[in-house]
Amino acid sequence: MMSVSPSEHALLSLARAIVDSGQYASVEDLLLTRREVPPKLGPRALHVLRDLLAKGVVLALVRRGGWRRQRHLHDGQGVEGRLWQRHAAPPLHFSSACVRTLQWLTSQPLGRLDREPLEVVEPLTLADELFLYLCCHLVAGTPCGPSVGAQPLFRHSALCRLGFPELLGAPPPGFNASAFTPLLVDKGLVLEALQADLARRWLRIEESKRRVSEPADMVALGSAQEAVLSAFLEALEAARRRDLAGFLLEAGRGLVGRPATLWVEGLSPLASLRARAEASRAAGAWLRSLARLARWDSEHRAVRFFDDDYDAAQFLLSQWSAFGEAGFRLAAERERALSSLGPFEAVSS
Repeated sequence: MMSVSPSEHALLSLARAIVDSGQYASVEDLLLTRREVPPKLGPRALHVLRDLLAKGVVLALVRRGGWRRQRHLHDGQGVEGRLWQRHAAPPLHFSSACVRTLQWLTSQPLGRLDREPLEVVEPLTLADELFLYLCCHLVAGTPCGPSVGAQPLFRHSALCRLGFPELLGAPPPGFNASAFTPLLVDKGLVLEALQADLARRWLRIEESKRRVSEPADMVALGSAQEAVLSAFLEALEAARRRDLAGFLLEAGRGLVGRPATLWVEGLSPLASLRARAEASRAAGAWLRSLARLARWDSEHRAVRFFDDDYDAAQFLLSQWSAFGEAGFRLAAERERALSSLGPFEAVSS
């Protein structure tokens, strides 16, 4: 029976933690330690890795939301069921980018400045995007997060940008709706499966803003959010898949009723009024994105019974009813408050 080397065992352990939604603590030492990794995996290790990725990524999709009975728009009609009932099994192809990423994660001490960069230059497949997204999930909010977020491979992933704008920062010049086109193939299977996970991610990001003290950090986060959401929503509109923006409303149901001050209460009082005002406006990036959904919601209400898009419009009105006009109104009020100096008057009073 063929065995694997210690370095291959470490790589496979990390891969399992990534696709099985493992805890960061279980692989922290592995990620923070420098070790030698062979340039090529042995036959046994490669076989195990292929099997692990093929099965693990599919299971990750199911666990992160694919198991839920959901309704989505397919060709303008509502379709209901669990992920595997709405879609045929997609062909998942993992490129060498996944192996190279695992080799880099296993070999480099991610918490240190002397780490070597991850040098991978090749187009990402849909399976690669999913794998990188799960990598970000493992390290987000940990000492290893900044090292991963600084790598071009992760920064070029549209799915990672959608789920982890706080980790990856502002997109490069030229980033636009076309970046999300690959995620809309196979009727948006991946984005459908990750709706609940994305909602949790964006809720966590918005709640974290109250702990941001430096105005520059808030501006950087808001700029990243605004650029990503603008491109994403444009892509959804072009693809006639407005339903895939639902996670933004799910994240917001418990947020828009809170005072605007909660978004900026952690900003340093030592910062200049101008810096705090810029940070306050940046804090409302997600709220501003909801204005586009509010316009869509108004359009849906205006569709008449005999119009071609009536079924799709009624479907979306039903799906978004829990947020509804009241939610959009509250979101607009909170965004206006953050764009003014009102929050600081409230904080200082």
